[in-house]
Amino acid sequence: MLELLHEYDVSVALDGENALEYIEKEKPDLILLDVSMPGMDGYEVCSILKGDLKTKDIPILFLSANTDADSIVKGFDAGGVDYIVKPYRPKEVLARVETHLKLNNAMIELEKLAREDPLTGIANRRRFFEDAQTLFSDAKSKLFPLYLFVVDIDRFKEINDTFGHDIGDEVIKSFAQVVNENLGDDDCFARLGGDEFTIVLTHTTYEEAFKKAEIIRQSVEKMQFDSDVEVHVTISMGMAAAEEYDEKIDSVIKRADENLYKAKSSTRNQVRG
Repeated sequence: MLELLHEYDVSVALDGENALEYIEKEKPDLILLDVSMPGMDGYEVCSILKGDLKTKDIPILFLSANTDADSIVKGFDAGGVDYIVKPYRPKEVLARVETHLKLNNAMIELEKLAREDPLTGIANRRRFFEDAQTLFSDAKSKLFPLYLFVVDIDRFKEINDTFGHDIGDEVIKSFAQVVNENLGDDDCFARLGGDEFTIVLTHTTYEEAFKKAEIIRQSVEKMQFDSDVEVHVTISMGMAAAEEYDEKIDSVIKRADENLYKAKSSTRNQVRG
């Protein structure tokens, strides 16, 4: 089998427990899983992997000498995408591996397109509400702080009307880049639509969250563009903390929105929270 798959980076585990330990550390693109193994069988390993958010989308191809319908159906019910009968034909195995890798890559790309803002490459509205609600639920259950910011680019319509949509797009892309440069891997940043964005910070204090927002605001104000026109960009930010009485992330967003309105109703170019 290893010789057959010499074009790929292949790792081998001799039993189910070792396989699970390895997959937890190094997420593979595809798994060839023997049904008959010492300890837990392939069906059980597959069920465990499909029950984990981090591994549920990895395509699993079963290898087995069992040719009865019940065994094959059991493999698909466990979450396998294919069932290869032993003794296997090398060319067939290779063809199935290549096909499922291509299918999985296509699915990953489609999922990326469905959850990513095409202009900036950051999370879109759909992905934000999925990720933010998960962060919110974790914050409530594990008792860590969560701060949410709703962000608007000040007078963005005027920028579009005065300089054109190409410049407007450059402003949005540059703004997103500035924010990303100031966020950590665990922070959430998304474009809700138009010039409206949101940021979620966790495991931090109010003072640290506010300071990070101020750094972003000041960095945006200093943005420079390669175009011949001189564009001065500022942002307004509304901040809110998740509270014990909040049942959904929506209520936190509402309070942040109210603070954003206060920021935009006064001098703009400020963080209110």
